[in-house]
Amino acid sequence: MGNESNFRRVRTAAWRLAGWQSAVTVLLALGAAGIGGGHWALSAICGGGIGILAGLYQALRMFRIDASEQPQLYMRGVFASEALKILLTVALFIAAINVLRVEMVPAIVAYAGTFIVYWAALATNYPWLESQAKNSAGHG
Repeated sequence: MGNESNFRRVRTAAWRLAGWQSAVTVLLALGAAGIGGGHWALSAICGGGIGILAGLYQALRMFRIDASEQPQLYMRGVFASEALKILLTVALFIAAINVLRVEMVPAIVAYAGTFIVYWAALATNYPWLESQAKNSAGHG
């Protein structure tokens, strides 16, 4: 059962990462609105939203299996979640382009912004995610 608290902490960190990605997406959408108006803002929200949804889906799916207990099943889940993340991303971009007629520049910039947040988390070893997650796990 000790692993359940680790799973909870990691899932909390994934949700916190999505929160930071959302904040960056909103900031980019505000910038896009200043440059190109409301449709550019909507396009940025769509691009960032696609990155957030696909990444969060993958993280939550991967963190359902304990790698230390079932490494092969965990790795299968990693590969499957990555493939499904790619398919989800492509499908959502196709829908955004065809249904909402998003502008590609702000959509791609905001989508890339979600990766910058992710890379910053990786580069810093997640201290701004993990420490908060540990505190909430210890007090919950």
